[in-house]
Amino acid sequence: AAEAYRKIRNTLRYLSMNLYDFNPTSDRVPLEKLAEVDRYILARYAEQALRVLQAYREYDYPTIFQILNGFMTVDLSAFYADVSKDCLYTFAPRSRERRSAQTAMYLMADGLTRLIAPILAFTADELWRFLPGEREESVHIGLFPQDADLAALADQALLTRWTRLIDVRDHVLAAIEPRRKDKTIGSSLEAKVALSASKDDFLLLEPRRDDLPMLFIVSQVTLEQGNGHITATVTAADGVKCERCWRIVPSVSADPPRKGICNRCEGALTEPLNS
Repeated sequence: AAEAYRKIRNTLRYLSMNLYDFNPTSDRVPLEKLAEVDRYILARYAEQALRVLQAYREYDYPTIFQILNGFMTVDLSAFYADVSKDCLYTFAPRSRERRSAQTAMYLMADGLTRLIAPILAFTADELWRFLPGEREESVHIGLFPQDADLAALADQALLTRWTRLIDVRDHVLAAIEPRRKDKTIGSSLEAKVALSASKDDFLLLEPRRDDLPMLFIVSQVTLEQGNGHITATVTAADGVKCERCWRIVPSVSADPPRKGICNRCEGALTEPLNS
């Protein structure tokens, strides 16, 4: 029980701490303009939250705990927190990508805090005080997420696509681990992945080619259509390491103010901190 509580608390802490500069009124991105990975995690959240609401109606508290613990451990901690760190920590503060991730995190942090309140009363009330935006004095006088609002986030086609994308991700991560053990690479960001995919997988992956390094947490990905099952060949990435984002890139700046950082990070650093 202690370990499960620690995971839930730390996951909610990760969501809330990344909202320190987020104003739900001015910074929230409309659902249709969110990055696909952010729309996916919201659809997954909505799917699980609707199940939790039904379990509350049936006073089925063990199921409530199992759903929430599974979602926070697998979907949020093991997947979404992993793939969202790059845009949260290295993109410009007010970039569309970062605000998109923050929007998803805000909606989930707000909803999950309400859903855990009857079970983890003190943790929910403590978290409530750190969430941005105007809200009731205590979570215990707030309402649960509404079925209609959750249904608006649901997208079964999106869930199906991303279930397969995560299967591919798991395959790539399994291929990376031996290369880490034999010291071919250090962290996964030092890796280049060459993917060969069946026709169906290629059609799924090709439109998302630019997002694959984010999904696999590597620096470079090549993609080609093959005839059989998907295969992933992992080698050391080509180029030099950016000192800011740690990706392996073709080149970095030699100018003293930006020495050692990549073009993307240079762009992020040109955005003023204040509006």
